Amino acid sequence: MKSSTLIRKLFLAVPLMSLFFSCSDGDITIQSISFNEIGIESCTQSTATTLLFKINGTESLALQLPEGLLKNSVSEQTIQSSIPNQATLNYRIFSEDISASYYCSVLPEIGVNVIKDANATAGTIFINTSLSEDGNSFEHEIQLSGVSFIDQDGKRITDVNLNDFGIFTTPK
Repeated sequence: MKSSTLIRKLFLAVPLMSLFFSCSDGDITIQSISFNEIGIESCTQSTATTLLFKINGTESLALQLPEGLLKNSVSEQTIQSSIPNQATLNYRIFSEDISASYYCSVLPEIGVNVIKDANATAGTIFINTSLSEDGNSFEHEIQLSGVSFIDQDGKRITDVNLNDFGIFTTPK
């Protein structure tokens, strides 16, 4: 009689334990990266700027350009820079919404944790600079091509829709 009760308990316990241990551990799987509709931000609005970023709530995309790449002159030809040799591109997911102060403050925002961190391992940046219609500023149109990311777990992110990084404007 005792063995049949024990078998019944085990019979019920095994499915319950499998449900408990098969639940998601909270890992975030990145399905795709798309920031085409988000405007470019920076900490300064000059050609000395090397860090451009886009923020979409709890996600960010940060582009670190080489010094001197942006110039206040109309491009005669498209300027190119390679990722990761000359420039870097980073995608992050945070524990909560962030603001520009995350990138621009000397001290990072308190309480904001990086949940996912992915660095671009390949890609090319194309920049064309033109004079604005009113003639008071320069518009640096930034395009990306062939971008590929690998996250901190070594997983490749392949669904990347980042062709149009955007237009960064600097005063004349």
